Amino acid sequence: MNVHLAQPDELLRQMNAPHVDELARDVALTRYALPPCLHVAIAARDQDALERFVGHIESVLASGGQDKALLVLGYDLSEKDDRLPIWEKPGAGILRAKRQVWVDVDHRAYRRAYAAAFPEQDLTDLVLDHVMNRRVARLKGFRYLRIVPISRAANSSSGGLSEKWGVAYHSTPRMVTSNKNSATFIQYADLADIVKMLDIKTGGSLQDAVNEAQALVTPR
Repeated sequence: MNVHLAQPDELLRQMNAPHVDELARDVALTRYALPPCLHVAIAARDQDALERFVGHIESVLASGGQDKALLVLGYDLSEKDDRLPIWEKPGAGILRAKRQVWVDVDHRAYRRAYAAAFPEQDLTDLVLDHVMNRRVARLKGFRYLRIVPISRAANSSSGGLSEKWGVAYHSTPRMVTSNKNSATFIQYADLADIVKMLDIKTGGSLQDAVNEAQALVTPR
């Protein structure tokens, strides 16, 4: 019997080839109108979903009954579309960063966890932001969230009326039922999330910056 032994480069490709959450992908493609190279995972239902669809857990940064903070080595994303102006924005590399910090929605020492993962980064004037609002995450049933460092100004801008609307919307009986029955394992960032990750003010209730950012994800 012939046994095929994978070569090192093939093993690497296999490790970097995640399962695909088809429903989450379809939402990103149709509702968010974002190309596959910008399908950036920001929430996962549990640790199993994180490992299946987002990346390999490299280390536990905080534990206690349940792993509270994780350093994740993200799987390779789709090939970058260089026609998108977004790649020219300062800090765009964070969207495709391989090493990511994910935390339990209820974990409070997340700043300490991020600092442990990236001790070389100066976080003095930055806040660690849960890309998905934690109250919304609880309503939608997501346990793990990605955190990224952004300025206080961008954090305050994104935490205004738009997030309050999100909490109110997902608290309605219809959405409580919808979220309870949702078959998605992860959620990808929408354009507003991406703008925030780029450390750009989302523009308050009118979200002017998000509307303007549509040009960044439109091929030249």
